[in-house]
Amino acid sequence: MKTGQTNQIRHIIFDFDGTIVDSLGVAIQLFNQIAHKYGLSPISSEELDELRRKSMLERFKAVKVSPHQIPRLGLELTKAYTKSLSFIKAFDGMREVILSLKERGFTLSIISSNSNQNIRRFLRQNDLDVFDHIYCAKNLFGKERTIGSFIKKLHLKREELIYIGDEHRDIIACQANGIKVIGVTWGFDTLETLEKARPNFIARKPSDILSIIGNSK
Repeated sequence: MKTGQTNQIRHIIFDFDGTIVDSLGVAIQLFNQIAHKYGLSPISSEELDELRRKSMLERFKAVKVSPHQIPRLGLELTKAYTKSLSFIKAFDGMREVILSLKERGFTLSIISSNSNQNIRRFLRQNDLDVFDHIYCAKNLFGKERTIGSFIKKLHLKREELIYIGDEHRDIIACQANGIKVIGVTWGFDTLETLEKARPNFIARKPSDILSIIGNSK
């Protein structure tokens, strides 16, 4: 899937979990460890395959997380995530892609629902502390507003931006803000789920990002 040109791109925005780092397994493990506190059942591997085909809100409904539980559950998972950082690794090939883009002079940013503390700690521990900006959403469903706020705060030109993310909600948030988006297939959402949102581009492996962005710098 290819829609639009990338020759104007100057600033690349990455999602964190599921795009740069392979944290799905850890996220499910952490959820299962605290599920009983919220009267919830652990997620099995069979259920996970089906959940990856759903949107974020549909996932919460499927595992019977009520709307009022989401903020507290999200906060507890983020805190537990901090203790698991040593077990979380970047996807194979992502480090090389990020460093290559940095060497070519692109401005690199991260916009994520994770915490600034977790992201910066991971980057330092993995020699990837090359990002110019890290901007975090205040809640799991606030990415559209967060991207808009980020653009406004830094006085960015939308035609010079491209976002790289692994979820349906990332694509929708980018479209609402008028910026191009690459959907990656190695993260939380399946290819089928991503394609429903119609991203500008699909990357099936990290090196595809370099091919998509091409020689735009």
